[in-house]
Amino acid sequence: MTAFLMTSAGQDDANSRPAQPTSALYFEDMEPGICLTSPPHRIDRGELVEFAKVWDPLPFHVDEQAGIQAFGSLTAPGLYMLAVKQRLIHQLPTMKVIASLGYDEVRFVAPLRPDDTVMLRLEWVDRRISGSKPDRGIVTVRFSLINQHAETVMSHLDTILVRLREL
Repeated sequence: MTAFLMTSAGQDDANSRPAQPTSALYFEDMEPGICLTSPPHRIDRGELVEFAKVWDPLPFHVDEQAGIQAFGSLTAPGLYMLAVKQRLIHQLPTMKVIASLGYDEVRFVAPLRPDDTVMLRLEWVDRRISGSKPDRGIVTVRFSLINQHAETVMSHLDTILVRLREL
């Protein structure tokens, strides 16, 4: 069974309550201020370097010495951070998402390094019923990738189209 936490924004994990991973989440479940947190994920050096070699072969992503010289170690490409975020989304409960309508405020705040352990924090920010299709809603979500030092390394907003429960 996948473990994750459901918390109110601003509360620490000690005040969190477990959510039910077996039930799908609909628009009505996505209350602004409520958060989900994924299980931890360790960043594998080999995977990071192989990804970077194909998608973003800058020296500080693929060469240990260049990484040390530039940032103190190898660092992950921003695209890799987004890929890790996407992997961790699938460790959260199933959501009745129809489509992503687009990302905003994409920020790479701090380096992601080999052997870091990260978790994904999802916070529902805003929601409204669709004006044209009343069987769905539009939800704004903030995703944050957080390392073992409780530092946000990447964040962005995602506007998603989500099914309402059938009445």
